[in-house]
Amino acid sequence: MANPKSSPRVLNRAFDRSASPVYLVSADFEITYANPACGQWCETTLEQILGVKCVFSSLPSNAILDKINGLCPPPTHFEPDATSSTAPRSFTASAITANGNTSWKSAWTFQLLDADEKLLGLLVLCDPLTLESPPEPKPESANLLPETLHTQLAEIHAISNHTHSLESLAGSSSFSVQCLKRVTAAIQCDADLLITGPPGSGKEHFARVIHSARKPERNIDLLPIHCAIADQKLIQQRIKEITNEISSSGKISHAPIWLLLLDIDHLAPAAQSELLGFLELPEFPLRTIGTSTLSQDELITSSQFSTELANHLGVMVINMVPLIERIEDIPLLSQALLERDNNHRKKQLSGFAEETLQLFLEFNWPENIDQLNRTIQLAGLNADSTLIQPKDLPDEFQQSLKAMRIGTSKETKINLDEFLRGVEEELIARAMRESKGNKAKAASLLGISRPKLLRRLQNFDNPLQRPDQQASPTDEIDSSAFEELE
Repeated sequence: MANPKSSPRVLNRAFDRSASPVYLVSADFEITYANPACGQWCETTLEQILGVKCVFSSLPSNAILDKINGLCPPPTHFEPDATSSTAPRSFTASAITANGNTSWKSAWTFQLLDADEKLLGLLVLCDPLTLESPPEPKPESANLLPETLHTQLAEIHAISNHTHSLESLAGSSSFSVQCLKRVTAAIQCDADLLITGPPGSGKEHFARVIHSARKPERNIDLLPIHCAIADQKLIQQRIKEITNEISSSGKISHAPIWLLLLDIDHLAPAAQSELLGFLELPEFPLRTIGTSTLSQDELITSSQFSTELANHLGVMVINMVPLIERIEDIPLLSQALLERDNNHRKKQLSGFAEETLQLFLEFNWPENIDQLNRTIQLAGLNADSTLIQPKDLPDEFQQSLKAMRIGTSKETKINLDEFLRGVEEELIARAMRESKGNKAKAASLLGISRPKLLRRLQNFDNPLQRPDQQASPTDEIDSSAFEELE
């Protein structure tokens, strides 16, 4: 009889000889085993893979994680299956090769349980054949599934081949496509850059990403100046500190000094003149990346802003738009923000329930990407499964959505003068009918004098000639009101 202890060794030897990539992922997402075929597919050594925690994220992180994050099964595969805990589940695994290309394979996961049916991890078996591209989702509703959005993000990352974080541009809208081209162009040159857009659109994030991706060996740190609180003296002091720091650190003298001018449209006029003076010094290698709520054209035409400075700042311009103007990007953008946070949170999340994304698509996002990001982070803390459900969304979002729905509902306008005129006219008409045209008696029923009634009758159509069928605001008034007048 075979020794039971030898079974795992026999199984390992069988997997080691397999031409298909095979690996084990523990319940806490650590890769505890990988066969040689898996190492060959990832074009790395097994020592670099084993013991590393993979993350369900298609966004760039570092060289090793970029290679193995594509191996991470969706977190939903770690949860019990409603139909069968032993049935395999499929997903598309990926690996990034040495030349930066992405290789796709069909994969299946099998849950490994202990005697108490507690999850130990997942066994992942991959097809030996490499796919040219991820398979297209069949049903239309699958376009909002987390696995589909995750694969689309991985494709975008593979096509753009960026090693820096641009999750705010995730999407297929014309804005995202064009803005990605502008960002790529900005990265490839050292020109002064102006990023404009509404609050919360991620202007500072883009500025820092672009700077970090520009030939880092030639540039020093991006040094921020908050223009809303900067005056002439602060500009002088800040630039003096920068030059002294460069001189004392021994950094390359010809490297440009990069300033991050936050909210440049709020810079005081005197400080604008001081900054422009430094920028125009030929021997002073000062470069800027500015952010502004106003567009460059608005800065140029503004009486409060220097036209020369506005032209100097905007050698290259990237215009961000409100999130509501790129509403079709929200599903993919939400998935990208969620997966970015998977790199930092203990619990891995797969994505969003379709009902949650429908609420996101309905909302108007007045605070733009910042608000979306904050909502996703809070919902992730509330989630008790790997999918964010509508009930997980924070109270702030729920209340704002409710207020938005009320505000956008059809309003019924009431003209008070016209309404009161109609009420008065109908009461006089009823009084005239009760009195059979006797104006003195009608005035008595109404509790007013006869002359006063005559004056009011002159302002109205003859109440006795009004059709009884005509709708009136007082149709529901109890006739006992007239009895009390008598």
